[in-house]
Amino acid sequence: MNKKTLFGKFKDVVLYVVFSMLLIFLMSSFVIEDVYSAADQLTINEQGISDVYSIAIGRTPSNVTINNGNTDDSDNKTSEIKTSDGTTVVITEYALGDTNDEIRDYTQILYSLGFLSSQPTNQITEEVQTALKTYQAMKGLEQTGKLDRSTIISLVAEDIKYEKGDSGKMVQSYQQILVDNQYLTADKATGTFDDATEAAVKAFQKAKGLTETGKIDANTMKALDALKK
Repeated sequence: MNKKTLFGKFKDVVLYVVFSMLLIFLMSSFVIEDVYSAADQLTINEQGISDVYSIAIGRTPSNVTINNGNTDDSDNKTSEIKTSDGTTVVITEYALGDTNDEIRDYTQILYSLGFLSSQPTNQITEEVQTALKTYQAMKGLEQTGKLDRSTIISLVAEDIKYEKGDSGKMVQSYQQILVDNQYLTADKATGTFDDATEAAVKAFQKAKGLTETGKIDANTMKALDALKK
């Protein structure tokens, strides 16, 4: 073996070592970047770097809370909207099986619009889910069957009330409640909102401490529904 051949082999070994070290350095830097990237996703409560590293390499760490932008501790999703006057309103979304007093307000609107046949409750039942899908379809919303953000905003925007001159099944339903509670005579439950009905509504509102508008608004509907037999 001559010196030239020996030198060539030595050079190859050196290049191999240098290349290997460079490769190791690059791989290490990528892992560190992934570690710091993973750290940005965490709400870290005194867990070690090993947990962060576990995420970087695809393992599930222990005792780590991933922050996906949902600040609510429950299973419900929440979001915020600002009204025209600058007020911040927190919207909580609900799905099948959820129970909350707030749900009753939304089912009351569905009931008043004729999408729900049974009396409003504080739970999303299968019947409520079907009513929601029908409402969403008519409003051009995604038919999720859930009280999601878009559906809630749409429901709240519904200005539901019955007043003198209105007619229909819902008017007659509320007239019957007024009859049952002696605010209106039976012959006036015709389904047409007339002067007698307006006077009966005012009397009912006064008795319940409501604003005496003579109109069956959301608060009056709720009070009347509570008396439904």
